[in-house]
Amino acid sequence: MFKTIFNDIQARNPEIYLIGIWGKDGLELEKAVYLPPDADTDLLGAELAEVVGKLDNLEVTSADFHIEYISGKFKIMVHSLNSGYFLLFLSGPNLISGKLNYYLNLKKDNILALL
Repeated sequence: MFKTIFNDIQARNPEIYLIGIWGKDGLELEKAVYLPPDADTDLLGAELAEVVGKLDNLEVTSADFHIEYISGKFKIMVHSLNSGYFLLFLSGPNLISGKLNYYLNLKKDNILALL
C-alpha cells in the first residue's frame, strides 16, 4: 500500500535502512526494509509506540511531533502522522535529517490519504 511512497523517499535518502508505519498500539501497519539492520525492528516499533503513547498521555504536544535519536551506528527518527499512527525511519548516522524531512513533507499528504 505504501511501498511506492517509501521507495521514493528512500531513493532520495539512500542511507535509510527501514521505513515503516506503526500504530500507537504497537502494531506494524507496513514497513519496507532496504538494508537489514542488526536490530529487532518489530521490537523497536513496539517500544517506540509505547514512548509515543506516553507523550500523548502527557499531552506534551497536540501538534505533529518529530523525535530523532542517534545511537552508535543508527539514527532513529519518528514522525507523527495522525492520532493513531507514526512513521519510523531507521538509518545510518550520516542521514541528513533536513533532506529527509523535505522529501517526507512532499509525500506526507499521500501517506495520510492512504491511512
